[in-house]
Amino acid sequence: MDPVQLPVQTDPEARAFLIWLGGYLAIYLLLMWRSPRFRDSFLDWITLKDPLGLGFWRQNILFAAFSLAYFAVAVLFLGG
Repeated sequence: MDPVQLPVQTDPEARAFLIWLGGYLAIYLLLMWRSPRFRDSFLDWITLKDPLGLGFWRQNILFAAFSLAYFAVAVLFLGG
């Protein structure tokens, strides 16, 4: 007897969100791996040496601009 295969349907919005989030995290992790300055300032932020993260965002202004643009895309296209 063959096992019964149930059709799996995923919500297109949930799928789009997971793809969007995966892209952001991939870029973030790539920066953490390749850039010692990015990694060190992030660790200062997480360990509360820089509690508001101002040093992290000031040192990584291009990443801040990328983050804002990436979240704007999410609001425009995934906002519904």
